[in-house]
Amino acid sequence: MPKCERRPPERAQRELIVTAERKLQHACRALEQARSCIEAQKDKLTAVELRAEVAEADARRAKEALALVEEAIRKRLLCANPDADVRLTAVA
Repeated sequence: MPKCERRPPERAQRELIVTAERKLQHACRALEQARSCIEAQKDKLTAVELRAEVAEADARRAKEALALVEEAIRKRLLCANPDADVRLTAVA
């Protein structure tokens, strides 16, 4: 049977501390990477939210412009044909 090697308690304690420090450093690096990833995702989310707000404002302006065009067409048709008033009102 092989002889069991015994380490002095100070050496075993030192090895344990070195191992714990190595694991702690690894955990700290992983935490920093996670924080960095979260910050990047927050920045992306903010950018997406801003783009959505701009798109919504553009859609509102387009809808308003379309309403103005529709109104102008109705007025033009009514001026050209006074009898169209009844038909356009029924369609609208």
